[in-house]
Amino acid sequence: MKIIKGFFNWIWEAVKESIAQLWTLLGFFIAWLTLTGTAQDVVGIATVIVTVIWLITIPLRKDEE
Repeated sequence: MKIIKGFFNWIWEAVKESIAQLWTLLGFFIAWLTLTGTAQDVVGIATVIVTVIWLITIPLRKDEE
């Protein structure tokens, strides 16, 4: 039960972090749209990987109270 609660807490934190970084993510998306070919593939994959790492590391950036 504690694992499920922790997972849902992480999901909520991920949503809040994503909303806070909305303009950055929009910029990444626009950059991806303006490119073509291999550059578009590389930027798209890098954006997804970095976003996933950023969301996974939320607990590392969270301030302890």
